[in-house]
Amino acid sequence: MTPTIRDIAYQLRQGQLIALADETGWSVAADPANNAAVEKLLTLQSVMPSGLHPTVVIQNTDQLGLYVAKVPDVAYDLVEFAENPLTVIYEQGKNVSTVLWSSTDASVSAGALAVRRSLNAEVQRLIGSFGRGLLTIPFESLLLPPAAESLIWERFGTLPAMPKRPRIMQLGVDGTVSFIRK
Repeated sequence: MTPTIRDIAYQLRQGQLIALADETGWSVAADPANNAAVEKLLTLQSVMPSGLHPTVVIQNTDQLGLYVAKVPDVAYDLVEFAENPLTVIYEQGKNVSTVLWSSTDASVSAGALAVRRSLNAEVQRLIGSFGRGLLTIPFESLLLPPAAESLIWERFGTLPAMPKRPRIMQLGVDGTVSFIRK
């Protein structure tokens, strides 16, 4: 029997990891506030493609305030009107496991948090059912690495024919924008 969105949301709350397919390809997701789940998720950083960061995937712009301490006004428009995947790295993240902060790589300042709004309706429904964003390790691939296969509880979502690589930008508290990947 295929698990429902409700079943998957329950398993996420229990600390399970899920494989998540959306417009960018596969990623592995966990509850961002669960220390044990985040610790398990971060073991996959070594197989994550270079230049990518653990990312909180949100349902809509209303959830930005849950994960970013100081949201520049321009952020709402950037995120809301993005027609293609856009990952924004904010200077001051919040409401995620402290395990994440201790493992962040040197290319991102301490306390910074990458956030992306999902453009996939199925994933948005899952996030809505879960009640908060999902911390993900993105792979931007049609295949999951073997290390990820061994950690996941279930797969969720539909893969696109060709994943879209998200643009990655850094957004300062003052609204300063710098692109990391266009």
